[in-house]
Amino acid sequence: PGGSLLPLKRMAESGRDALRTGSPSDSKDGKPQQMIAAVSSRNFRGGHGDTIFHVEVDPEVTVDVRMYEATEEARAIVVFVHQWSILGGSMGMMAGMARGLKDRGYNTVVFNMRGVGYSTGTPTVCGCRETADVEAVCRSAATRWEGLDMYIVASSAGAPIGGSVIDKVDEIKGYVGIGYVFGWATALFFGCHYPNVLCSAKPRLFVNGSCDMFTSPFEFLCCWACMCRGPVRVHTIPGVGHFEMEGPSYDNHMIDLIDTFISEKDVPTGSYGCAWCLPPSCCSTCVLGIFAAIVCIILAAMSIL
Repeated sequence: PGGSLLPLKRMAESGRDALRTGSPSDSKDGKPQQMIAAVSSRNFRGGHGDTIFHVEVDPEVTVDVRMYEATEEARAIVVFVHQWSILGGSMGMMAGMARGLKDRGYNTVVFNMRGVGYSTGTPTVCGCRETADVEAVCRSAATRWEGLDMYIVASSAGAPIGGSVIDKVDEIKGYVGIGYVFGWATALFFGCHYPNVLCSAKPRLFVNGSCDMFTSPFEFLCCWACMCRGPVRVHTIPGVGHFEMEGPSYDNHMIDLIDTFISEKDVPTGSYGCAWCLPPSCCSTCVLGIFAAIVCIILAAMSIL
């Protein structure tokens, strides 16, 4: 029912320090590993078998997280990154896919990035600080479900943000970008994230619609996909626009694509639907890095980072 999370939020805020268990431990790369706030599952149980947690990113930012745990032994962890916070993106837009994959044997995680819903902090235009939110949630999920492989599924403007974390957490084994905003116009906002996902050697799947107003299939395949290193797949849905693809009517289609992608951990050479496995391109990577640097300088000058 509407407003039912408010008392839970107040309980979390009043007892967060007392309820948190353990202490931060150092990860392999020397960065502090974020711990999940241990809360009572009886008091923080949702209506779809989900559990609400709070992950502390830094002393000023705490993000709300929902975790859907598979009823049987889990196959892997899937962390969802929602759409652009500035335009109303939230974890509720990813919950349908999360519940669907949970029913297929995955432990799934959705969360609100900073400044969205009950998450504290302020959203940024380019999502540069939100990458810390994604990393903290991924490390928390890896701590909770130790030993499981992890995959990031990110949508729209959240796709560049989620892609920036792909090589920051060892447990992440692959990435799915739904409606990745690779257009030249959107590069003014998110170009600083592009090298992180394009230069990774981990398997990636990009899903876009043939009528996407931000990134056309031609633009993606001819201008961006050629810059990717390592195994990459591109799946194009005919006759579908950017925002249409984000709607719940395509949740089942996305669930099928994600499940198939994860089931085939090692992306084979060859085609899968509208897909290509592309070789490394050092020259293209350098060009992309220079372009992203120019974009960052422009954004810094405009003081909107």
